[in-house]
Amino acid sequence: MHTITPSTSHTLSTNTIATAVTAQRSYLLDTLSQLVAAPSPSGNETPACTTMEGLLQELGLTTERIPMDTDALSGHPLFSCPCSPDGNRFNLLAEINPPGNATPVGLNVLFNGHLDVVPTGPEHLWAKDPYQPYEQDGWLYGRGAGDMKGGIACVLTAIRTLQSLGLQPASRIGINTVVDEEDTGNGTLASLGVLQRARSKARYSGYDAVIIPEPFGETLMAAQIGVCWLTVTLTGRPAHVAYMNQGLNPISAGIQIMQALKQVQDEWNLPKNRHPAFAHVNNPININLGTIEGGEWKSSVPCTCTMGIRASFYPGRDAQEAIAWFSRFIEETARRLNPDLEVEIAHNGFAAPGCVYDLQHPAMQALSQSHAALHGAPPTHLACTATTDGRHFRLATDWAVTNYGPTARNIHGIDECVSIDSMLRVTQTLVHYIVTQCGVVPIASSNVT
Repeated sequence: MHTITPSTSHTLSTNTIATAVTAQRSYLLDTLSQLVAAPSPSGNETPACTTMEGLLQELGLTTERIPMDTDALSGHPLFSCPCSPDGNRFNLLAEINPPGNATPVGLNVLFNGHLDVVPTGPEHLWAKDPYQPYEQDGWLYGRGAGDMKGGIACVLTAIRTLQSLGLQPASRIGINTVVDEEDTGNGTLASLGVLQRARSKARYSGYDAVIIPEPFGETLMAAQIGVCWLTVTLTGRPAHVAYMNQGLNPISAGIQIMQALKQVQDEWNLPKNRHPAFAHVNNPININLGTIEGGEWKSSVPCTCTMGIRASFYPGRDAQEAIAWFSRFIEETARRLNPDLEVEIAHNGFAAPGCVYDLQHPAMQALSQSHAALHGAPPTHLACTATTDGRHFRLATDWAVTNYGPTARNIHGIDECVSIDSMLRVTQTLVHYIVTQCGVVPIASSNVT
C-alpha cells in the first residue's frame, strides 16, 4: 500500500469539503436523474451505459467500453450461467492518473457500481412513471435511484467537487460501471478480467482498495451471504378435473417442495447454525419463490409447473456445491411426494459464494475514519443478507474492498427512492477519503487516460 507524501498533498478541512459538496447538489441530482431516466433492466442496459459514458466524458475522462463476453468468462470459478445474451452490452471503465503519469503518492482506489436494475413490476402501482425521476420530501424517486445509480452519482459528484476546487487525485482513481449485476455478477467479472490481464502489459496497474457504493445506509459491509438461482420445472400428469385423482398436479407438488425448503431455511437460521459473521442477524438465510408458472386450463389438472427459486447459504461454502445440494434436496423431495413426478433443474443466474470482508485493513479503517471525520462517529458494520459484486474483489484479488453507499428505500420494490441528504454525506466522505488517502494536486491537462 502506498503512503501519501505530504509535500504533494493538499489538506482540506472538513468544513471546506462539506461546503464544496453541498455546492454540487444540483449536479448530483441532475446526474442521478439522467441515469434513472435511462431504463436499464438487466439484459437491456445500453441506454444507461451510453448516458454514463456521456457523464464521464463531461468530467474530462476518457472511457473504455469493455464488451460482455461470457464465453471468455465461463471457466472462471466465480462465473454464473448468464440469463441474457451478450449482444452489444458493455461495461465502462475510466481512470484518472496522476499528472504526467507520475508515481502515485497514496492509495489507488477503484469505484465499482452496476447500472442494471430489476423490473419495475406493475407501473400503475407507482406514484409516477418508474423511469420519471422526481424529488419529494428529501428523496429522489425512480427505479434504480437507490439500487444503485444514487451511489454512482455520488462518485461522479466527488470527482466534480475536487475539480471545482481546482484539484485532482495524486494517485490512480478508477470508475468502473457494469451490467448484469442483478442476476449474475458477470459484468464486474468481465472488467476484473480486463484489469488483471492488462496489468501484465503495463496498460493498467492494480488497485489498493475498492469501494462499491451500494445503498446500505452509510454502513461498511462486513460480510455477505452466498446466493444461487435455480429454475425448477416439474412435469406431472394432466387429467380432467372431474377425474383429478387420475392426474398428478405439479403445482401442488411445487408448493410442498417450497414448504420443505422453508424448513431448511428455518433450520439454517437457528442461532446454533449461523455463520459467526451472522451470529447477531435475524434470518440471514432466505429462500424465495420469485416466479411461478404453470397450468393450461382451469378445469384440468396441470401438466407442468416452473418455479424460479433464489436460495442463500453461508460464506465458506462453494457455490457449485450449494447448487448441487439444493438440486438434490428438491429431487429427493419430489420423489418422496410421487416417484412419477419429473424434475428438471436449470442453473442460470447467480452462483455467488458468500464472503467476509477485512474491515481491519488499513484502507478500510481509513474509510471509516473519513466517515467519522465528516459525520461525528464511525459507520456501523453490516452483515448483508444479499449478494454484491464485492465478492469478486474479495475472493479473486488482494485489494481491500467493502460496500459503502447512501440510504435508500424500497429497492426492488414500488416507489424506490434514495435520500438526498445521505447522498451528500456519502459524497463528502468519498472526497475526504480521496484527499487524505490518495492525495490531491492542482489539476493538470494530462490527468486522464
